[in-house]
Amino acid sequence: AVEAIDLRIKPGGILSAVVTERAPAILWRHARGIDMLDQGGHRVASVTSREVRPELPLISGEGADLASEEALALFDAAGPILPRVRGLVRRGERRWDLVLDHGQRILLPETGATIALEAAIALDRAEDMLGRDISVVDLRDPQRPVLRLGIDARNTIRQARSLPLLGPDGRVLPEETKG
Repeated sequence: AVEAIDLRIKPGGILSAVVTERAPAILWRHARGIDMLDQGGHRVASVTSREVRPELPLISGEGADLASEEALALFDAAGPILPRVRGLVRRGERRWDLVLDHGQRILLPETGATIALEAAIALDRAEDMLGRDISVVDLRDPQRPVLRLGIDARNTIRQARSLPLLGPDGRVLPEETKG
């Protein structure tokens, strides 16, 4: 929790110590609990739950602490949709998923994640993309963005095509439960 200590000897042989503490910037949820990290990813302290520091953004996943600077940049880029952001999940210690409320996710690429997120936000502003029944916005391949529809949108399409409806788990519903 200590960032720096300034030691000086004052006149009369008195030792003076000025301690600079690390400032918490982000919460990291991992297998052993939740830690507060500073901007550089250094551990500041542990907390018992997210509610202890709700103003701090949340990251999780293996290696998320090592990429905390990138995570903070992504939270900054998410400004227009920040009230909907629940956190970032590190995937394969190489890329991020931005988790939104209503179960939506934006899958970001390994490189250029901030640019991809800014493009998704621009598309949302122009087309209200995140206000629609979309569960996943997959931007991992910049040349081929993919949208995964939510269950209601998929059932609307299936109904129009006279196909069997899907249940919440994505499986086809038995005939007797339809309607």
